[in-house]
Amino acid sequence: MKPMRNSTFRSQARNLALGRNFRVAGLTLVEMLVALAVGAILSVAILIVLSFGVRQDSNTSEATMLNDDARAALTLLTRDLASAGFMFGSAQAQCAVSLTYNSGAAYTYTMLQPVFAASQAAGQALPISGNANYPTAANTNSGLIAQSLVMTQAPDAPDFIANTSAPIYVVQYGSPTSGTGTAVTTTQLPISTLQLNSTTGIRQGDTAILQVPMNGGNVCMRIPIVSIPTGSTNGATYISSTPSIYMPTNGYQDFAANIPGDFGSLTASNLLHSRIVDLGSQPSTLEAIRYWIDNTQTYPVLMRATYSVLTDAQVSQQAIAPGVVSLQALYGTVPQGSGVGTAIVWKTWGNVLDTDQVMTVDLALVVRSLHDDPSYTAPAQIAVPQPQGGLVAPDAFVNYIPQPNETHRHFAVFTSEIAMRNLQNGAQQSGASGGSPTSGGTSGGTSGGTSGGTSGG
Repeated sequence: MKPMRNSTFRSQARNLALGRNFRVAGLTLVEMLVALAVGAILSVAILIVLSFGVRQDSNTSEATMLNDDARAALTLLTRDLASAGFMFGSAQAQCAVSLTYNSGAAYTYTMLQPVFAASQAAGQALPISGNANYPTAANTNSGLIAQSLVMTQAPDAPDFIANTSAPIYVVQYGSPTSGTGTAVTTTQLPISTLQLNSTTGIRQGDTAILQVPMNGGNVCMRIPIVSIPTGSTNGATYISSTPSIYMPTNGYQDFAANIPGDFGSLTASNLLHSRIVDLGSQPSTLEAIRYWIDNTQTYPVLMRATYSVLTDAQVSQQAIAPGVVSLQALYGTVPQGSGVGTAIVWKTWGNVLDTDQVMTVDLALVVRSLHDDPSYTAPAQIAVPQPQGGLVAPDAFVNYIPQPNETHRHFAVFTSEIAMRNLQNGAQQSGASGGSPTSGGTSGGTSGGTSGGTSGG
């Protein structure tokens, strides 16, 4: 060991003699407590910032998801609306309305149109949906805030042509007599053997559409072809539509009582100038598409279902977009036969006349977030932009009123205008938008053109 130097030894001895102690480096208790307090404050601050960031990221992700779902729903709605009325009746002559009868349905008579709507009133039966009803739910909004929107169309032109026959005239030598009596008072329909030479094009067991020319357009009736007997008058054959759940007891007389008054009264003479289209037996030949808001789940969901027009059976059903609280439609109409330049009049479906021609449809979707944001309070009303200025109730969109459980939800509004290209009969009317728009959904304002989106916060 190396010996300690005398100077070092003497220095230590002197310090001890004077009562001095060696100082050890470190923190006092007070300093440690202060350091811990500062660290805790910084940790809390960091956690608050991180929590806020996570919450904001969650809100942003949810808003993005809802916006994407709403855009996808509006795109699907746009596609279905643009196809409304396609082959509705036949390629040559379109049905203005089509009456169907089903003795086993909630509503035995249904009046199908290329596009139509019904308010989702609590407890009332859904259109073309058997016995399903809208759920009973308390809501301070107008009945127009949520609508069931229905479109009728052929989903595929080649399939429609392959499964159906060409329209044939129902004429029996000018006589309204069928096998058992006057055609309009029976379930039988006379067919001219002179024109047909046979019953080629009409198949027993198929479903047919009868197109009857009346005031304002073709009134169509769905009839079953149960049998094709031979009549006693002039050797003509006739279609018998009983027994069947799709034919009313008194036949065309019962149909006549359900035809809108604007088309006039159904007579045997009308039937003698009508045409029949055999739709075949494939349920998918002609379909009805229905959109509605399902409020029976944890959150509202926009639903889409398809039904066979031939059998009324549901073909499919899908959930389209969560968080949709309002589906509204306004119809741009002109009187039937109007000339170029006729101004479009916007109406809700309840005010569209049987003699009106729908040129365009304006849609509005109101979407809300699925979870509360405690830092946000929704406005008292969510404004829905109108398709043009000056529109007033009832022929206008209705602003959405957030319910008590929606006070801390974010809202967005999406709109789109779709031209009814299959309903315009080739007429070029001013004011109808062209093409099929792609929906938009930008927050903070309304985008121009035929589609747009606004944010309610």
